[in-house]
This record gives sequence, C-alpha cells and structure tokens, in this order.
Amino acid sequence: MLSGTMSMQSHLDELVAAVRVLAGADFVDSSRIVGLGNSEGALHVLHYATATQDIPFAGIVLAAPPGRPKRDVLLSQLAVQLAKVPGGSELMSKVEDAAARYAVGEPMDLDPGLPESVRMLLASFEAPANLPFARELWAESTCDSLAKVWIPTLVLIGRRDVQIDAHADGVPSERVNTNQVRGVPLECSR
Repeated sequence: MLSGTMSMQSHLDELVAAVRVLAGADFVDSSRIVGLGNSEGALHVLHYATATQDIPFAGIVLAAPPGRPKRDVLLSQLAVQLAKVPGGSELMSKVEDAAARYAVGEPMDLDPGLPESVRMLLASFEAPANLPFARELWAESTCDSLAKVWIPTLVLIGRRDVQIDAHADGVPSERVNTNQVRGVPLECSR
C-alpha cells in the first residue's frame, strides 16, 4: 500500500526512473533531455536538476511554477474566494489559524463553521495518504531550488492563470534568475 509513503524523495525517485527509461530509447540523445514541469511538477523537475544525476538535464522548462510556498498560494486563493461570501474575513481568519497550526506541525483542528469545501480542501493536507508529502509541499517554493540551477531555464507564468499569480509567483522567480545570471546570491522573499 502506498498510503503515507509519498514524499518529495519518492517523486524524485519516479522522475529519475522515467528519465532512465527515456534515455534508454534508441531514438533519444540522452545529452539533450530537457525537463518540463507544470505547477507542482516544476518542484520535482527542480529537485532533479539540482541533484547529481547519471543523466543530467540539458535544460528545464517550468510552467506555472509556484514562486511562493504552497501555503501562501492556497491562502491567497482562499482569501479571494472567501471575500465573496458574507462573513468571509472571519472565515479567512479561521483558515489562517488552521494553516498556522499546520505550519508548526500541529493538527489543523478545522473550525466546523468553515464551508465544507474549504474544510475538505484543508483536510486533504492531513490525509494519511498524502503524508509526509503534503507537509513538505506546504512550505516549499520553486525559488528554494531555482537559485541552485545553472542550466538553461525557461519559466512560464500566464497572466490569467487562476492558481499561480504572475506577480506574486513570477517576480520572486525572476529576481532569483536575474541575480543568478549576475552571480549575486539571492533567496526568495517570503
């Protein structure tokens, strides 16, 4: 049973195995493989690109990468949604309290007054099948690894993306890339 075994490492292990299979194909030049990751997948491509691999990527493409931790992306999305309902600011305060508890390793202890859809979404981060992966994902952004990448990298974020914000997620990624080219170390802002 896979429940409770998903982790960033298990995803990386799967990607390593997939690249080996691809590189083993007769029609593939293994020195020209480019990694492509969308949204959360961008994190896994970055983990591959920043670790020593038998078959390194020649470059990477990150489509809609979260330039902020998943926690921040989720909270901003919920804030927009809850602002449209009566009492939304009070509900958002309850969401933020639950998120703060989760961030320090405690149970979210979700308020029963939260809409069922919000409770279900937040509870998915505590589901045994999603652990420890959900806790790792909660605090990680692409910027954490992007500063360590020294191969050609293309970051794509659509201005109309409903999950990844071109400014909130794109600007930190752009700052890391720009300063990396100049040789200036820079951590993502949080």
